[in-house]
Parts: sequence; structure tokens; C-alpha cells
Amino acid sequence: MRYKCVFLFSFKAMRSLLKSGDTENIVFFAGVSRQKEIYIMAANYLQSLDWRKDPDIMKNIISFYTKGRALDLLAGFYDACAQVEIDEYQSYEKALGALSEAYKCLSKAKMRSPEDQERKLSDMQSKITLVTRFIQARRADSQEAVKQCELLLEEPDLDSAIRIGDVYGLLVEHYAQQNNFQQAYQYLEEMRSKMPTVNLTYYVPQSTMEVVHRALSIPFNRQSLSEHVRHNSVEDSEEVEELPEMDYGD
Repeated sequence: MRYKCVFLFSFKAMRSLLKSGDTENIVFFAGVSRQKEIYIMAANYLQSLDWRKDPDIMKNIISFYTKGRALDLLAGFYDACAQVEIDEYQSYEKALGALSEAYKCLSKAKMRSPEDQERKLSDMQSKITLVTRFIQARRADSQEAVKQCELLLEEPDLDSAIRIGDVYGLLVEHYAQQNNFQQAYQYLEEMRSKMPTVNLTYYVPQSTMEVVHRALSIPFNRQSLSEHVRHNSVEDSEEVEELPEMDYGD
């Protein structure tokens, strides 16, 4: 009975702190309470903050979910970290580390539905496989890189793990460097048709596009670049600070 009263007091106290938005005391109270539910409440709150720019917030989220034994939620957080690494920094290596940690957490989680857990694990493994293949493609020699990129473009769920623009960008750069401007232009056109609202200079340098157009005597109009710029366009990326350095494991 005493424990129940203490828990109810702690729960109400945490709810009051959450309403106040007093982050410092929320973190402190969660740490001293040592209660699973309180840890999770604190971690959920911290996720609503700008954790991308604050390594302490990130570490506390990971720590509280771990202490609260909410491994499924921790897996979701690592998955979000992976997406940020890809969308804003094009760092597939760091994304792979985060996805690997997400898979480890998810495999150890005790979810209510084993079927749902297996489905999520399968989806996570598919992401890891696709990201690994793209990393290998970027490291391979030119011909093998092209082959792997073309195979990736045939994957039906490619965009669940890899931005299609990054794959096309690698192909365009390869063919431009090989002076195969016709093939480079073909992939540029495919990019435009598949991503009509995206600023292509986020994936292919404007200088490369100009070289391709000039080599084929095709007028290059800077205005042809989409005016609808995605949130992670070049303009936006200049204003985004790097994600704090995190150890995503081996």
C-alpha cells in the first residue's frame, strides 16, 4: 500500500512537471524516482524537444527508455535517429549504426503481440539490408557501383530506407565522370519525373547538371529546378546543425 501511495505521488508530481515544461527538474525527478513508468514519461517528453541539437537530451532519452525497459520505444527512437542521419546529413554509415541498435532493442523487447514484433523485426532487417547495399555500392568500383544502384532502383520498398535521389545522384555523377552524358541525362530526366517537387541540386551538384546539358547542347534553365523545395533541400541544410555525435554501436 505504501509503495502504491509513493507511486501515485510520483506520478502526479511528474505530470505536474511535464505540464510546466521544466526540463531540468523532469530529468532530475525521473532519475531519483527510479520508477519504470516515470522513466518512460520523461523519455516521451524529451522526444518532443529539439533532441537533434542537444547530446544530453539524446543520452537521457536513451538512458530513460533503457532503465524503463521500454526497448520497443527505444528502437523507435533509434529508427528516428537513422532517418535524421539520412534525410539531413546523407550519412548512411551512421544511419546503419542506429538501425542496428534499433534491431537489437526490438529483438530484446517484450511486446504484447509476438506477430507484430516479428513483422517489425522483418521490416527493420529489410532497412538494414538496403542501407548496407547502398553503402557497399558507394564504396565499390565504378562498374559495380552502377550495377548495384540499378538493382536497388528495382527494389519495391527502396524509399523505406534509402532516398531514391541519392541512388540516382550516384548514377548521374558516375556517368558524367565517364563522359557518358547521354546516360547521365537519362537518369536526370528520370529523377525529374519521379521527384517533380524536389530540388535536384540536393542530390546532384548544379555544376554537374550544367556540364551534362552543355555536352548535349540542351539548354539548361536554372528555373527548371523545382521551386518547391523539400525540407531537406540545400537551402534548408545550410541552416541545420549537425546531429550530436552518438555511439550507435559497431
